[in-house]
Amino acid sequence: MRRAAGPLGLPPARRVADLVGLHTALHRPYPDAERRAGLVRMSFAADLGVLHTVAAAVAGEDRAAREQVEWSALHAEEAGLLAEAPLAPLRSGLRAALARDGIGGEAADRCWAEAREAYGRGRIRTVEEATAATWRWRAGDFPRLVHLMGPSGSGKSAFAAGLDGVSARVELDALRAARGSRADQKANGAVLRDGLDRLDAALAAGGTVVWDATSLNPRQRSLVHAVARRRDALVTHVVVLADEDELGRRNATRAHPVPSDVLAGQLRRFVPPYPGEAHRTWYVGADGTVQDRDGTLEGEDA
Repeated sequence: MRRAAGPLGLPPARRVADLVGLHTALHRPYPDAERRAGLVRMSFAADLGVLHTVAAAVAGEDRAAREQVEWSALHAEEAGLLAEAPLAPLRSGLRAALARDGIGGEAADRCWAEAREAYGRGRIRTVEEATAATWRWRAGDFPRLVHLMGPSGSGKSAFAAGLDGVSARVELDALRAARGSRADQKANGAVLRDGLDRLDAALAAGGTVVWDATSLNPRQRSLVHAVARRRDALVTHVVVLADEDELGRRNATRAHPVPSDVLAGQLRRFVPPYPGEAHRTWYVGADGTVQDRDGTLEGEDA
């Protein structure tokens, strides 16, 4: 995604990357009881008709993989998910219903996130059911978590500095520095525990909290998500992208540069999240602006 964002632009680069990343999942067995929910989540990232077509073509002569793709396509067709933007009627209907009651912004986004998850799990089908199911989040009286992720030097801290209304920021590098050195990785476990405790306390107090760390893989992000779930926070993933050359240039001029081998290792390990892994996802380009979105109810996702 980060390599393609320059020549293609971030929105198409993200969609191509999601398509490439997700298509092999259709080659593997999946519990049928959970298949509909999984397919709905995939539809946030990719057109399911295109996704199944690519998966079938790549499977080639692998009969078992092709059978899995065909079985998945049958489930997708039965659930009405092969149409273009299958959740668009639910989204537009919920948006109109909330707007009539004067509800917008982050409260509306939270309602949409909860509605599409409930739709995937088969708990709701109609706009009326979505409106009723999301009543508890209408007041917007929940904390917010802005979860930054990206390699060192990608621009996470600069983006965080430009956010309005932030009540607390948990920066793991700053916690390491308070122990004596930003570069000292020996106490990572203790630093992470301290950071998670601070995050929990900040979310309990309400407001908007920023988690500033590389958060390169799902395991690292899951620890932060567990705290956010406990505090019923609106979670916004902020995926900050810059290509390898740009990261190298920035690293050379940073006040605290990281060794080149460490940066290369981060790039190898970086697994950006898919849409739907948080309530909302913002994709930030090398210029520091949000160039693509998932999970917004007002306006249109990019």
